[in-house]
Amino acid sequence: MSLQNLILGVLRNSPDFLKRRLAGAPVEIDGNVMDTNIQIVANMSAAEAGDPPTTVDAWRAQANAFDAMSLPRRAGVSIEDTVLDLAGHSLKARIYSPRGASANDPAVLFFHQGGLVIMHHLTDDYFCSVLAAECGAKVISLDYRLCPEAAFPAAIDDGMALWAYVQENAAALGIDPKRVALSGDSAGGLISASMTHLLRDAGGVQPAAQCLAYPWVSTDMSGDVSGQSCAECFPFSTTTMDFFNATVFPNDENLDHPLANPAKNKNLADLPPAVIGTAGFDLIRDQGNAYAKALEAAGNKVTHHCFTSLTHSYLIMGRVSHTAQKACVQLAQDLAVYLK
Repeated sequence: MSLQNLILGVLRNSPDFLKRRLAGAPVEIDGNVMDTNIQIVANMSAAEAGDPPTTVDAWRAQANAFDAMSLPRRAGVSIEDTVLDLAGHSLKARIYSPRGASANDPAVLFFHQGGLVIMHHLTDDYFCSVLAAECGAKVISLDYRLCPEAAFPAAIDDGMALWAYVQENAAALGIDPKRVALSGDSAGGLISASMTHLLRDAGGVQPAAQCLAYPWVSTDMSGDVSGQSCAECFPFSTTTMDFFNATVFPNDENLDHPLANPAKNKNLADLPPAVIGTAGFDLIRDQGNAYAKALEAAGNKVTHHCFTSLTHSYLIMGRVSHTAQKACVQLAQDLAVYLK
């Protein structure tokens, strides 16, 4: 275990009085109080912060440092690293299999966070293992193409290609094609949400469910309270959002694309059951909350949690926070209901 991981582990298991002393005065925004452990890490990050990165490669290197905040994979979950040929593109993927995997398991197609620009298919390694264990499912985490190397909506095209691949090769993969869910966090939530709209409109086999964590479902943040109140929250600020928008939508190209704005789709009916987990300290909190309400109003089944003490990217903060770890398990258990 690295020194950094050791420090994070000690922090996670320290007495509350000590953590409170290290954290300082509680951070409160919009009536929510930040998780003490995450507040300490946020303070440390702020103390070490310099000027924002100036290149895509530098942003990616900085983002990969967050890997240390995640817990190790669940025991009993096996992995296979592979390369899939999807619509002419060779893309890396990791397949997670639960203990006692069979020839007809449910599956979850997972898409990672990172604004469609940074991070990778192993970023949410811990959460994918939790999905496999709690859902008894094979989980396929895809290293989809990123911007600016691939123009939007390449990532969603890759997601659709993965869906088609799994449907066509379900028997060889040991997957029940009618029990396949979509899941992702932040930009991965955007991919998953937009895919449900495309698949509904195309007809045929539909996803069994969708599980979205702090989803980015609209490029329009006008009127969102959280866009202002949480503008400088760790680890996702307006500076990061501006970088994503400038990289994914240069000169505002495709900014209003329907696939970049599933929340604005006028037809939200007949979509898969949704499990949605937003975060109290997140500048896109309000759009995720509003999307959950809109899906329910359109007649869809929705299980929505707003984890008020957590921040964006909590799926990878289990090594820091017990609350973040519990949120991961809660979302996976809620999704499992639809994959039986």
